[in-house]
Amino acid sequence: MLVDYSTGQIAKVEPITKGEDLAAAQSQSVAMAKAKISLREAVEKALGEAAGFRALGAVPNLKDGRAAASVLLLKGEEFKIVNQALE
Repeated sequence: MLVDYSTGQIAKVEPITKGEDLAAAQSQSVAMAKAKISLREAVEKALGEAAGFRALGAVPNLKDGRAAASVLLLKGEEFKIVNQALE
């Protein structure tokens, strides 16, 4: 998916059919199938534990076979990644 960052609208959607992108999408799908909470809830929990930060993104993944999300946070010029359980 390509996003027009000037408008925030989706500019183009292409199916993922091969390569690293497909492997990543399949892994993320497995993680979300195991998840007991949504990515939104994981982001809200991460923000609750990181005062003053904003969320820039969240990616589901598997950590030791368990569903988790890597949540990218920003405060001023400080970035940090918080791993939040999805189970």
